[in-house]
Amino acid sequence: MHLFLQQLLKLQSLDQMALDSKKQIENIHAEIERIQKKASQLETYLTQKQQSMQRQELQYHSNASQLQSLEATLKKQKIRQLSTKKMEEYQALENANADLKGKIEDLENQILADLDYLEVEKKAYTQEVVATQRDLEQWQLREKQLLSEKQSLQTTYAQQCVDVNNFETHLQGPFYEAYTVLRRCGKTFPIIVPIIKGNQCSGCHLRVSGDTLAKAMHNMQPQCCENCGRLLFVEQEN
Repeated sequence: MHLFLQQLLKLQSLDQMALDSKKQIENIHAEIERIQKKASQLETYLTQKQQSMQRQELQYHSNASQLQSLEATLKKQKIRQLSTKKMEEYQALENANADLKGKIEDLENQILADLDYLEVEKKAYTQEVVATQRDLEQWQLREKQLLSEKQSLQTTYAQQCVDVNNFETHLQGPFYEAYTVLRRCGKTFPIIVPIIKGNQCSGCHLRVSGDTLAKAMHNMQPQCCENCGRLLFVEQEN
C-alpha cells in the first residue's frame, strides 16, 4: 500500500476516535439534560400538589368560618322566634331557620368531605415526597457521575483534536484534499474504504464500475464510489 494511503488511513483512524469521543460527549450531555428535566418536572408536580392542598385547606377554613356564622345566625333567629307573638313573623322565622339548617347540613357534609380528602392527600403527598427525595438523590448522583465522565471525555477529545491536527499538518496531495472535502461535508465515517471482493465498495456494499475500479487500482487520482461517494482504494496483495 502506498505511503500516502497508509497516512490517510491513519488520519481517518484518528478522526474516527475523535468523532467517537465527541458523540459520547453529546450523548452524556443529552442524558444530563434528560435527568435535569425529569427532576424539574417532578419538583413542579410536587409544588402544584402542595398548592392544590393549600387551596383545599383555605376552602375548608372558609367553610368552617361560614358554618360558625350560620350557626350563630340560627341561634339568634331561634331566640327571636321564641319571643315573637305574631304568627306571620313566627312562621317566617321558622322557614328561615329551616333554610339555615339545610345550609348548615350541606356545609357540615362538605367540611367532612374536605377533611377526608385532605387526610388522604396529605398522606399520599408525604409518601410522594419521600419517594421523590430518594429519586432526586439517585439522579443527582448519576448526574455527578456523568459530569465527571463528560469532563474526562472532553479532555480526551481535546487531545485527540490536537493529535489529528499535528498528524495532518504535513499531509498534502489530491487524496488528502478529497478526504478533507468529504470530511468537511460531514460524510459518514469511514470516508476512505477499500474495494472488496466482487468489486464492491466496502462502505455501501454496492458494485462500482469497471472504469472506477481500473483507475482506483493505479492509485493515481482519487476515485469515489458512484453510489455512496466514499473515497476508494484497492488493497495491494503482498
